[in-house]
Amino acid sequence: MKKFIYLCLLFFISGCATQNPLTDFRFQTQVAPPYILASWYNITEIGQPIRIYIEGDGNAFNARGEPTTNPTPQSSFLREIAAQDPNMNVAYLGRPCQYIQTENCSQTDWTSGRFSQQVIQSMNNAVKSLMKKAQTDKAVLIGYSGGAQIAGLIAIQNPYISKVITIAGVLDTDAWIKHHGDTPLTNSINLKKYENQFKNIPQIHYVGGKDTIVPIQLTQQFISDKNKIIIVPKATHNKGFDSIYEHLYQEN
Repeated sequence: MKKFIYLCLLFFISGCATQNPLTDFRFQTQVAPPYILASWYNITEIGQPIRIYIEGDGNAFNARGEPTTNPTPQSSFLREIAAQDPNMNVAYLGRPCQYIQTENCSQTDWTSGRFSQQVIQSMNNAVKSLMKKAQTDKAVLIGYSGGAQIAGLIAIQNPYISKVITIAGVLDTDAWIKHHGDTPLTNSINLKKYENQFKNIPQIHYVGGKDTIVPIQLTQQFISDKNKIIIVPKATHNKGFDSIYEHLYQEN
């Protein structure tokens, strides 16, 4: 117990939360073995659906392409979007080993195994916990970048996910890795394997016209129904999406 408390205190003292835009949200750790996940939520209407924002891969690699020791996001992009969401029940969920690291964290969790079955199950359990907090049986998942892969893999397993929304989302990890010439994610699952199941889930995908991290063509190759893709011409990977916020917040 003392070690757990120390981890929580370390999280706040370290400065990760000092410029956190989620100031009106309540912070809560989600015990989702083998990880302890960081989450923030603002629940104002018990029984209504909850919108859960799922973070991207964060600071997984440095500028030289080498794995970091701490994948906590340096950008507050997704937290800022969640903070402005006017819906009644909103939550933000960090990925394993972001914000909080325990002895169960290893570099694999944010590199080759970032989409492993273990990671997906942990995130799935955290989603269920947030839904229980809102006392609802419906959730909308909003996944940013690699968080889109997490959202999709959770949704195909659970009928309580009413919609998946992605922002600059990685949907086919093999195609994405091939595009960049990166090392294969040997310890991860790929949503592409469950493409037929995923097609049946209500979904919308926002992509940046100037995104070089997840180029438009990767989303277009995976999503056959082009009506489900909204291109934001001037947006990069984490900038220029302001024009879609109003529409995004109305997606349920």
